[in-house]
Amino acid sequence: MSRSLLEALNPAQQRAVEHGDGPLLILAGAGTGKTRTITRRVAYLVQARGVPASRILAITFTNKAAREMRRRIREWVPETGMWIGTFHATCARMLRMDPEPVGRSRGFTIHDEDDRRRLVRNLIKDLGWDPQVYRPRTFLGTISNWKRRRMGPAAAAEEAALYGQREERAAQLYERYQAELDKQDALDFDDLLLKGLELVELDARGPGRWVGRFDHVLVDEYQDTNQLQYLLVKALSSTHGNLAVCGDPDQSIYRWRGADIQNILDFEEDFPGTEVVRLEQNYRSVGNILRAAQAVIRHNRSRKEKDLYTEREAGPPITVQESPDEEMEALAVAQRVRSWMATGTPAREIAVFYRTNACSRPLEGAFTRLQVPYQVVGGLSFFERREIKDLLAYGRMLVNPRDDIAVERILNVPPRAIGRTTLDRLRAWAGELDESLLQVMRRSEVREALGTRARKAINGFLGLYAGLLDSVERAEDALRRVIDRTGYRRYAEALGDTEDVDRLENIDELLAFAAEYDERSDGGLRGFLEEVALLTDQDRWEENAQRVSLMTVHTAKGLEFDRVAVVGLEEGLFPHARALEDPDGLEEERRLFYVALTRAREELFLSHAQVRYRTGAPGPQSGSRFLDELPREVLAGETLEEALPEQEAAAEEAGGFAPDDWVRHRTFGIGRVEKVIGSGINQRVVVRFEDEEDVRHLLVAYAPLEKLE
Repeated sequence: MSRSLLEALNPAQQRAVEHGDGPLLILAGAGTGKTRTITRRVAYLVQARGVPASRILAITFTNKAAREMRRRIREWVPETGMWIGTFHATCARMLRMDPEPVGRSRGFTIHDEDDRRRLVRNLIKDLGWDPQVYRPRTFLGTISNWKRRRMGPAAAAEEAALYGQREERAAQLYERYQAELDKQDALDFDDLLLKGLELVELDARGPGRWVGRFDHVLVDEYQDTNQLQYLLVKALSSTHGNLAVCGDPDQSIYRWRGADIQNILDFEEDFPGTEVVRLEQNYRSVGNILRAAQAVIRHNRSRKEKDLYTEREAGPPITVQESPDEEMEALAVAQRVRSWMATGTPAREIAVFYRTNACSRPLEGAFTRLQVPYQVVGGLSFFERREIKDLLAYGRMLVNPRDDIAVERILNVPPRAIGRTTLDRLRAWAGELDESLLQVMRRSEVREALGTRARKAINGFLGLYAGLLDSVERAEDALRRVIDRTGYRRYAEALGDTEDVDRLENIDELLAFAAEYDERSDGGLRGFLEEVALLTDQDRWEENAQRVSLMTVHTAKGLEFDRVAVVGLEEGLFPHARALEDPDGLEEERRLFYVALTRAREELFLSHAQVRYRTGAPGPQSGSRFLDELPREVLAGETLEEALPEQEAAAEEAGGFAPDDWVRHRTFGIGRVEKVIGSGINQRVVVRFEDEEDVRHLLVAYAPLEKLE
């Protein structure tokens, strides 16, 4: 073995890398070099132990992490043939190779959240239920919960009978939902895990293709696994016991989507003979940040003790600031970010975190007004744009003609005189005949039953479909042909652009992405569509863009920045109100705060507001209990005036407003001041604008107001 493989590893990391056979638990605190450790472990298996790369399975939780793992392994050994990917991607790959045992074909479609909502919305309509009362989102959450617990429609119906009408209707819908997925040769995200596990369990009783497929199984972020994922890796490693997992119970933050922290807490009990290695030297954060994070997380009980330490300097104290309301809080954060940038921190190395997406609105307003470049990570993504969804739906139809959700989306896109009435009739025939929409449209008796205009349009669509079928070998070629044959560019141009969307530019970007995929993979259109379906918010994040990143703490997991601000640190928001009566939920909220703190390398700015608009009305707020758990010696308080020196001066300069003054606002036009409240940085004016019925409350330091003489 080359000595260089163990270079720059501390003693604990080296122990983990050189572990022999049998189960291994790597307890890796935040910033302790776990990616380096697990990738060196993989390289060690190939280089020193002679394990064929194709006999190694390495599982991560994001595609970004999988790409990084593959890149680092490639620095040491060839990774050709090695299985590296997320749980969902791994299951999808197995199911593509061996779909028949679970009732699918190799061309099955993966339905994303939008597809699921469309399907459930159709089923609610078919059942004659009021869509205003029975919302798809609620049903989908219940169905996902049943699937994670391995409950099929029959078992769900038995459970629902113990509760009430809403649960019974959810079970009724679940049965139809699953029948539609079967009919459309489709799987949702929950099914990928469920069917993947089903495949392996069937295999264990038969051919043994999968249970003996890998000699070593490695799992990163093991603290975030759910019951299905736990059972899957246990089955895949059952013949040899070579299961190495890496994780940190203090960073388990996905209970709401089924993650079970007990998987990592009970690992030694579940896998006897486990060697435990603790990675405790932090290489990321300065001392003050690490001390703060450690002090907070020690209030939790469900954890495995680690004593993290760093050889870095203490760094600047952590700033905790209170603002009058969320608008002033956003302004203070934007000003702090601007000062960080002015003193040399690149925008891409700055992030602002919040507990819920609703907190991004005032931040976006403040960043726009102070001209701070930013990107919202986890908002409407590129692949959720209308024009992108349309073109991908054409692609899905070509690889899986049974995908009715895709066919419905583009049957009349671009417009071809196939209206809602025609579509409803086609769906009704499809239900009666138990066939797909495309199969029904091919029936001559169905087309004859339609009006002349609709029949002509359907014939044209079938001709278009037939002409596109021979272009699925390369993703870029397939999409170009769709665009050319349908005239989609002209259609997109006619739709017009919005303020932040250039549809033609988005189409070109999709083609460029498909071309890049074709260069590195021979998966063709089917493989490209699968990769897109499995993308996460982090995968859509433009890492190198010179913009400040705004995101939820959940989205920030696994990322790191030089400087981080966390807003909305109030009781009921962070920790969230749902967790306040649940000890387990409160511990998860504390872990979430710990994750937020440990994303920062150099500096932290923590903020809360005295008043915040929630549920449509302003209400007083108290600071988060987590702020009280921070050690006083690492903190620096700051007044709002200190945080907003430029705005204070602006407020003084703009002072002098009085009732009955006429003013002009850049957006709202001309109005009359009805009331002036406060002074200096906190001064507000109440203005009734000519074109609006209701008055507006505006901060003088913040609003672009001009007094008219």
